[in-house]
Amino acid sequence: MITLDNDEKIILEVRKHWFVFWAQSLPLVFLIFFPFIIKVILSVMGLSDIVVFGKHTQTFITVITTTWIWFIWVAFFILWTDYYLDILILTNRRIIDIEQKGFFSREISTFRLDRIQDITVDVNGIIATFFDFGDIHIQTAGEVPEISVKGIPDPHKVREIVSQAQDEAIEKSRVVKVDGTL
Repeated sequence: MITLDNDEKIILEVRKHWFVFWAQSLPLVFLIFFPFIIKVILSVMGLSDIVVFGKHTQTFITVITTTWIWFIWVAFFILWTDYYLDILILTNRRIIDIEQKGFFSREISTFRLDRIQDITVDVNGIIATFFDFGDIHIQTAGEVPEISVKGIPDPHKVREIVSQAQDEAIEKSRVVKVDGTL
């Protein structure tokens, strides 16, 4: 998927924090139980024995419930795919941001470390502070003006690692310019 140069090494790979994934998945857990809740409510109201489709009512209800659960499972799989395939890769030369958008669409942004102009970290809210996750925004002087990665674990540490790699890349480029060799 990503081709690295011969002397290029991966320093860091970052995915979204697990809490972000589970927070996005929590509504699906409640939606899975929706048909069963409706059945209980109809039972309490005394409407559970309504015959809508004659002797096939129970079969119809089972098909609808199964289809509902299948759609919820597909939605969960889409969330999982997005969580697993969204990744920020830091190498000793560049940053690669892979953003999965649905099943069949992916956006890959790449820029050199010496093009970084600013790195900003946002940690908003008590839950993000407690679980130590937040957003990182990296502004560059290139075609992609900013890369934003949301919900990454320990964003302050990631900022420090990126800054350190940037300093090393800038120092290496200065040595190359002065000497003309590596």
